[in-house]
Amino acid sequence: MTLGDTSVLDHLNSAERDILTLLAQGHTAKSIAMVREVSVAGVNERLRSARRKTGIGSSRELARLVAGQENRHDLIDLGASPAQPATSPRPDAPRRASSLRWRFPMTAAVLIAAAILAQQTSVAPRPDRQTSPAAEALFAPRSPEPDISALHAEVMGGGVDPAWSATTETVLRKIYDQAIAPGSLASFEVTCSASLCELIGVGRPGLIDEAVTVFTEAVQGPEVNQAVGALGLRSVMNSFTVTRDDAVKGESSVMIFAAYWRRIE
Repeated sequence: MTLGDTSVLDHLNSAERDILTLLAQGHTAKSIAMVREVSVAGVNERLRSARRKTGIGSSRELARLVAGQENRHDLIDLGASPAQPATSPRPDAPRRASSLRWRFPMTAAVLIAAAILAQQTSVAPRPDRQTSPAAEALFAPRSPEPDISALHAEVMGGGVDPAWSATTETVLRKIYDQAIAPGSLASFEVTCSASLCELIGVGRPGLIDEAVTVFTEAVQGPEVNQAVGALGLRSVMNSFTVTRDDAVKGESSVMIFAAYWRRIE
């Protein structure tokens, strides 16, 4: 697909577009499954189908393209309609008569609108109405996405706690080594400053979609979160990206994973 060419997105069905739109908004496969009340496997299957139809290897890259296309459509719909040519009233038009003719309908319209508004505001909410957990997850306010460049700079430029940093790096590596399938990564680095830890993994070249899905679910799973949380760390960000097959001539696509954990004071 060339730059600016989104014709391959026409192959997507509405269900696939819906999943990709939620993914572009920051949802994970698990939160999408909860919002849409489907299984995580069903979400991943739609993502795989969308990647297969478009030939794009990264679900998040595909989600960004879908979101960009929808934004462009919204901007087109917001275009102003052609202005109506201005007309001047006839010098001899009976202005007072025209004003009186419209005064009664306008007054009646205002009174009707006020009555409707009063009726709506006087209706009490249903006492038995409850918001489902899925709806609560959908409407919950979302925090802005952290700046991964700023996080990396903080780790590289931050001081080191001799009694904490090296020990935490060792334990974090052990936790993730147990969660990640052998042979998934070509390299894996763990670096802790005095207050923030960075984990960067580079996938094995040509890692297939199913293996990438298994990897992303493993490193964000409850076992990893509980084990790392027990160290007195809270999750700041999990980021995944996949390089395009043609990013470097002759090389396969490569998955890059980054996670950031902040020390709880």
